[in-house]
Amino acid sequence: MQTYYSVTNFFNNVCTAHPNIKSFTLGDLYTVDMKKSQLFPLAHLIVNNVNIDSGTMLYNVTLMVMDKVADITPDSYGNYNNLLKNYKDVTNIIDVHNTSLMTLNDIVSYVYRDPQAGELIVNGSSLATPFEERFDDLLAGWAIDMNIAVGNTQDMCAIVISDALANGGDNVC
Repeated sequence: MQTYYSVTNFFNNVCTAHPNIKSFTLGDLYTVDMKKSQLFPLAHLIVNNVNIDSGTMLYNVTLMVMDKVADITPDSYGNYNNLLKNYKDVTNIIDVHNTSLMTLNDIVSYVYRDPQAGELIVNGSSLATPFEERFDDLLAGWAIDMNIAVGNTQDMCAIVISDALANGGDNVC
């Protein structure tokens, strides 16, 4: 049976195994100390909710891959160098968006490929969205929302409550 711990640990293992991810965090993004430059590139998982149903638990998660945006200085000022610059400013934001999307695609592709002997199953398609967040420094990247189904055995005898007990009887598992 997959638990909250095993699902989040799975994402931690997959993300930190990717060569472009330095660290993995979990929970509220605003509790992460964004001043630590050794964190980046960073993968972050938010568990939005879990739908408990008969035989399955459906985790709705948001997985983010992000990096710090840095100012760049052009080495030369040739006629065609402006094509390599960001359309808004002189930063590496296009590179950050490109690299984080490719990293996110690698991770999601692995999750779709039947990891852990089919114990985690992605339900439906997943939508990736670019973002730019202002903390002390600008962060940019991609976030993807996914629904992950895991088995839920719901052992009815795990607790000593039955209909008979709830109605005052003594019939237990």
